[in-house]
Amino acid sequence: MMEWLQQYDFVVAAFLAGLAASIACGLGALPLAIRGLNLENKVGLGYAFAAGLMFSASVYNLLLPAFNMGTQAASEIWPVLKTLGGMAAGAWFIWWIERTVTPEQLQKGFLGTLGGRTGALVFLAMTFHSIPEGIAVGVGYGSETHLEAGKGFGHYIALAIGIHNIPEGLAVALPMRLQGMRLWKAALLATVTSLPQPLAAVPASLLVWLFEPLMLPFLGFAAGAMMYLVLMELLPEALESRTRAETAWLFLAGFGLMALVQVGL
Repeated sequence: MMEWLQQYDFVVAAFLAGLAASIACGLGALPLAIRGLNLENKVGLGYAFAAGLMFSASVYNLLLPAFNMGTQAASEIWPVLKTLGGMAAGAWFIWWIERTVTPEQLQKGFLGTLGGRTGALVFLAMTFHSIPEGIAVGVGYGSETHLEAGKGFGHYIALAIGIHNIPEGLAVALPMRLQGMRLWKAALLATVTSLPQPLAAVPASLLVWLFEPLMLPFLGFAAGAMMYLVLMELLPEALESRTRAETAWLFLAGFGLMALVQVGL
C-alpha cells in the first residue's frame, strides 16, 4: 500500500488540490453575509454583477488559455476551430436545457432547490465549467512526473484555479441569494459546482496523453455555456428592474473584478 502511494503520490496530490479549489469556490459566498446589502432591493444589480463575473471568467479563465495553448501552432487554424466548436456546443447545451426543462420541472427534485430557473442554469453552467479546470489540475500534476522542468507546475495551476474560484463562487451564490436562499446553502451549492475538479483531476493526472488533447474543446464548451447564459438569462433579468446604464456599470464592475484576480495571478 505504501509503495503504491509513493508511486502515485501525484494522483493523491491532484485530488487534494482539486478538493481545496472546490472549497475555495464556497468561500465566494461569504461577502453576501455582509449586513446592509439588502439584496432583495438590488436583484437587477446582482444579476448584472454576476453576469460580469461569469463573462470575464469565460474570457480570461477559459478562452484565452485555450487560444494560448495553440500558440505553438499559431499558423494552424485547427486549435482555434476545436475551441470554437466546443464553444458552440456549450451554447447549444444551455439552449437545449432552456427549451427542455419546464418551469414545473424546476420546482421538483434537486433543480427546485437552486433558486429558480436562472439559479439552476447558472449551477449547471458552472458545474460543467469546473471539468476542464479539474483536467488542467490533473494534467499539471501528471506532467511533473514526465517533465523535469515541470516540477511545481501542478501546485501553481491548482493555486491559480483556487484563487479565481472565489469570485466564481460569488457568481454562483449571488443568483441563489437573490431568490431568498439561505447563505450556508448557497455557499454549499457553490462548492458543489466545483466538485468535478477533484473528480476530473484524478483520471487526468493518470492519463495525461488522453486528456491533454481534450482541453481545447472542453474549455470552449464551458465558455460557450457561460457566455450564452449571460447573454440570454442574466442580462435580460437585470434589465427587467434596472436601467441599461446601471446594468452596464455593474456588469463592468464584475468583469473588472474577475480580470484583476486573473491578472494578479
